[in-house]
Order: sequence, then structure tokens, then C-alpha cells
Amino acid sequence: MPATRLRRALGGASATALLLTAAASAPVLKPDAAPCARLLEASATYRAYEHTFTTDAAGRPAEAVAKTLVDRDAPRGSCEGKVGDWGGSGDWQGGHLIAASFRGASMRYNLVPMRGRQINQGLMKRVENGARACLEDGGEVRDYRVRLHYPDRTTLTPDTIRVSLKVASRPVTFTLPNRTLSADDLKSQQNGITAAFDAAPCGRDGA
Repeated sequence: MPATRLRRALGGASATALLLTAAASAPVLKPDAAPCARLLEASATYRAYEHTFTTDAAGRPAEAVAKTLVDRDAPRGSCEGKVGDWGGSGDWQGGHLIAASFRGASMRYNLVPMRGRQINQGLMKRVENGARACLEDGGEVRDYRVRLHYPDRTTLTPDTIRVSLKVASRPVTFTLPNRTLSADDLKSQQNGITAAFDAAPCGRDGA
């Protein structure tokens, strides 16, 4: 195929097709085995698909890293519900550090108790939608990191979730509380996420 026709053909390809082609050519590592247990091996590193996960000195999930985000689903698992139950009574879910829609494995090292509607399905999803918008039209999101802070050495529930990513080498960072928020606090967090993605060289947060 002549070069000019090839460029036209590539230019007409959908962003989804290009992303799937890139994902198919990238190395895929099956999720490391781990029990769905309250504590994992301390200070350990796990790998699942293209992502890396580490635990803290107590064996709790501490950080998840995706060098390059890919908009591709990973299978869901039963560990999500079990981890959500560890949050206690009320609206708790087993939330992914790297979303299942970004090839995030449903393994304990990628799951922690998160407030359901406001955090896991609210602010975290809003950030994920913003990152997904940045993948449109061949865009890239690199160094997607989720770091957790725990209030003490024994609790299984983080009190803060810090998400950072790079869009065209520009850092974007969010610090999300993992608790029930007032209507005003929730709106402030939502507006902050929208403003950050508006300022980044990519699309809106999709919410």
C-alpha cells in the first residue's frame, strides 16, 4: 500500500481499534496468585497484566502502578465483595485501585474497602472517566499511580487515596478522602476533578 494511502487508512481507524491493536502487541502478564485475605505478604510486589502492585510493612495494599493505561476490561471476581465487607456496616465496596476497565485485576492487592456511591462509584469513577477521555483519539496516559494512606498500622481501610497520572508529560494529581462526605465537600471534590482535566491536554471528565 502506498505511504499516502496507508496514512489515510490509519487516520480513519477508530481510537478503539488502535488501542486494541496496541494492547494486543503489548506483553500481558497473568495476575500473580494471592489469597483474598485481610493481609498479604508484607512489603511484597505483585504483577497483574501490565501493572505492578506493592504491599506495606503490614501486608496491606499500598500502591498500584500502570505505566501506560489501556482501555480494556479485566475479569471480575468474588474478592471484591469480601473486601467491601471489611469496611464494616454501611455503604462499603471492594474498590479497585486500578479500575477493572483499565485491565485492573480483581485481586486482593488491587482491592481495598472504599465508600461505595461517593468514592468508588463517585470520585474514583470520575477520575477514571477523565483518564479515559484522555485516551481518545490516540492519546496516552502514563505513570498512573494510586497510593494509599492508612490512619494506623492495623486498619484495612485507607483514609486517603492519592491518584496521579501524566498526560503529555503533564502531571495531574488528586487526593480523595475515603469517607462519607457532605454534599458541599462532595461537590467541591467533583469540581476539582473537572477543573484538573479541563486544564490537562485532553478531554473532559465525561461526567
